[in-house]
Amino acid sequence: MLNSFLSFTTLSALLATAITKPIDPREAASWPDPEPCTGNCSYIHDPSVLRRKDGTWFRFSTLGNIAIATAPALTGPWTYQGAMLPSGSKINVVKNQQLWAPDVSNIDGTYYAYYSVSHSGLQTSDIGVATSSSLNVGSWTDHGSVGVPKSGNYNLIDPNFFRECANCQNYWSFGSAWNDVYQTSLNPDFLTWSGVTPAQKLFNSTVPKGQNYPSITEGSFLFWWPVSGTKYYYMFFSSGACCNAGTALAPPGDEYKIMVCRATSPTGPFVDQAGKSCLKENGGTLVLGTHGENVYAPGGQGVVFDQSVGRVALYYHYANPKIGYGFEKFLFGFNYLEFASGWPVVTS
Repeated sequence: MLNSFLSFTTLSALLATAITKPIDPREAASWPDPEPCTGNCSYIHDPSVLRRKDGTWFRFSTLGNIAIATAPALTGPWTYQGAMLPSGSKINVVKNQQLWAPDVSNIDGTYYAYYSVSHSGLQTSDIGVATSSSLNVGSWTDHGSVGVPKSGNYNLIDPNFFRECANCQNYWSFGSAWNDVYQTSLNPDFLTWSGVTPAQKLFNSTVPKGQNYPSITEGSFLFWWPVSGTKYYYMFFSSGACCNAGTALAPPGDEYKIMVCRATSPTGPFVDQAGKSCLKENGGTLVLGTHGENVYAPGGQGVVFDQSVGRVALYYHYANPKIGYGFEKFLFGFNYLEFASGWPVVTS
């Protein structure tokens, strides 16, 4: 009887511990690993991916004056081709500045690449634009700053261009920390700011444990997709701590991850799957986070329709703990998405 009582007591304690112990977000989800990637798949941050009419895939990414790589398929093999702007940008923001987070679109037959000019911790960044008729290295013309005024409310970084059709209004989003994501528009030349005052679209006031500023929300990407006869506009974004050293990793759940909010208009208001406002209630639905043994802190994402397989792909950068957490160790990854529920779900 005593042994039975001890066993019951022990079991009860274990169950209580299991119930009250916080669940590690990395154990709570069962996302698939990224699809295979061959060739030049490392030293990748903030990728922008698109497919040229001839079937060639192009990938643009942070640093190296915007590194360009090409491949016959999203899986590769990826081949590094060179820098988009070998001599850097016309914009002069700060000594030792870097070019970050390109966003490349085909607009009426011309390719426009919007890029950030910044340095780690800088809040007076700027966004420039370059154009090309082919996407190829050596074909890019830099036009300098788009001209959005600087402000203490936001950081001019992480641009994203969105236009639903050739005759539709364009929307141009940007922002990183400092009150998060804003949206405005560009003039018909797509090279200059329209003058429309930037409006805040996403904001998260949550202050993670161990830091004295709100959780970082950045890298927005607007994408539309019809579900059961309703056209939804999905604003994907990155949230959390990016690129921490292996000796100073963020607490589980506070590291970089891919989130989404949804609206029935490209200007919002955006809400998450629980109906919370993504501007006023810290809303945001988790799409992809750290999981398993091979994927840490996915983010810097974009979405593209892969015509070769007829599916929507979510692409991003991430770290593999087995390889390392160093900036140069980050990898290119992608997975396919399903929207049957009305919300993007990562699938194999």
